[in-house]
Amino acid sequence: MGKNDGKTVIIYRDSDEGHGGHHGGSWKVAYADFVTAMMAFFLLLWLVVSLKPSRKQELSLVFQDKNVASKEKVQNLEKVPTFISPDAIKGSPEFKLSQENKLKYEIAILIKELITSDQNVKNNSGVSNDASGVLMQVNSSVMFKPASAELTQPAQKVLDGVAKILRDFKINLTVRGHADDDEGSGPYPSKWELSAARAAAAARYLAEKAGIPTTRLRAVGLADSQPLVPPTSAENKARNRRIEFFYTSPDMRPAERSQDGP
Repeated sequence: MGKNDGKTVIIYRDSDEGHGGHHGGSWKVAYADFVTAMMAFFLLLWLVVSLKPSRKQELSLVFQDKNVASKEKVQNLEKVPTFISPDAIKGSPEFKLSQENKLKYEIAILIKELITSDQNVKNNSGVSNDASGVLMQVNSSVMFKPASAELTQPAQKVLDGVAKILRDFKINLTVRGHADDDEGSGPYPSKWELSAARAAAAARYLAEKAGIPTTRLRAVGLADSQPLVPPTSAENKARNRRIEFFYTSPDMRPAERSQDGP
C-alpha cells in the first residue's frame, strides 16, 4: 500500500479465542452445579425406593400434618430421634402442643419399649393412637388376680413405666377398667364395681407409690360396655377383660370428659 491516498485504512484481525473467550469459564461452574444437583436428586430417589414399607409408614407418622386426624395403628416401632420441645420434658406450663402428632408418636414408642420388656406383658398388650391421644391396653390377667382388684407383681412394673412417661411429659392419663360377669365370684357385686375398682387401684398406685399428681389422673369403670371383640366365646371374653391407659394432652381433657361422662 502506498502513501495515504485520502482513504482510511482499517485493519481487522480475527480472534483465535472464539465465543468462549468472551464468556470465560463461568458456564462450566453452572454445569457442574447442575450435575451435582441431579446426582443428589437421584440419590434421594434411590434412598426412598430402598426404604422398607414399615420405615415409610413410620416417617409418614412423624411428618404428617398435625391438623389431619390420624387413626393408624402404631406398629413395629423403633427408637427415633426426639422431636419434643425441651419445655415439654421440663413440664413448663407455657408449653403448647404445636407438634401434637410428634408428641403422640414419641409416647407410643416409649409405651412400645415398656410392653416389650416383658414377654408375658408383650403377649397381652397393645398400643394405638388416634386424634385424641395414645392408648395402651393390658389384659387383666397380667394386671390383677382373678375376680380381684389386687395388683400383681408384673402390674407394678407396668405402672412404674406408665408413671415414668407421665413424669417425662406434661400429659394427663385416664385409666379405664373393663370386666364382665364371667370372671367368677368375688368381693364385688357386679362387673361395674370390679372394673371401677381395678381402674381405681391402678390410679391409686400411680398417685401414692409413683407420686403422680391426682389432678392429672382419672379412673373410669366401663364393665363390658366397650368390648374389643364380640363376646361370643370364652376366648373373646378373656380378651375384652383389660385395663387401658389413655394418654392425652391437657388441651384434650375437656373433650375426653364429655365422652366418658362427668
